[in-house]
Amino acid sequence: MDEFPYVSKNVHCEGSPYKGDMWKQESLIPSFPRFVSKGQTMINKKISIEENKAYPLAEKRFIQTCGFNMETEKHQRMMKMGKKVRDDGIAGIDIQALVSYYGPEVCFNGKITIEDVELTCNYFEQIPAECVEGVYFYMLTAGECYFSSEDNIMDFLYADIWGTNYVDAGIEVLTEEYIKADMAERFGEKEVYLSEEFGPGYFGMPVIETKKFFKIMDGGLINVKVKDSGLMIPQKTCAGLYIVLNSPDIKAEPECTRCHGNAAGCQFCAIRAKLNEVKQ
Repeated sequence: MDEFPYVSKNVHCEGSPYKGDMWKQESLIPSFPRFVSKGQTMINKKISIEENKAYPLAEKRFIQTCGFNMETEKHQRMMKMGKKVRDDGIAGIDIQALVSYYGPEVCFNGKITIEDVELTCNYFEQIPAECVEGVYFYMLTAGECYFSSEDNIMDFLYADIWGTNYVDAGIEVLTEEYIKADMAERFGEKEVYLSEEFGPGYFGMPVIETKKFFKIMDGGLINVKVKDSGLMIPQKTCAGLYIVLNSPDIKAEPECTRCHGNAAGCQFCAIRAKLNEVKQ
């Protein structure tokens, strides 16, 4: 599939984490065809994210993950070691993503169904069908941050952390600069909102469900494979979805993230009752 064309635009996304000088300039974001409508399906759109665009976000996460206090000399030295691992392994960082969009008709009866693929999650049952405007699926890989020696446990640890942080940074860029831009083109002046991220391993969706995402999207387009266990290769890969909502009041409660119940029981949940009160 072709990658998004780029043009310069000024874009404001409410709640955007992008601040500072690098975001004061016009950003390069995808230019979507004017004929895009909210009901038009988009399948396996391939997106490449430059490493230097994701790096500032990845670096910030790296510092947080490692718990560094950059005002201390010790942590400055450790950060220098971490940056060297990143510099040595940067050739392996290759951020590629796929995005697919489907209309609201795929979300009903507390499930998301695309052809013969059915996705369930503890929270889907709590989202009123009339509040759904569409669904975005995504798959993203950051490749691997190579490290020079398997004998050096710190190199291994830092490389692993960099890889994870590049995935998280890539998703942030993907969401803010691509998915939200596409959503703005599709829905125009209509007020719509992205849900929390849903995906295998959280909100009650089993990790094995990853295999279903590979039936919905062609991971081979970004050189990603899935094992029978649901583990994706390269390991620094993730898949998930956003639901486009027409109400800002539909939020995933903290209880849902910890829920171990069966999704079929969501209709009896007290959290669902609370959402219904908000809706009324």
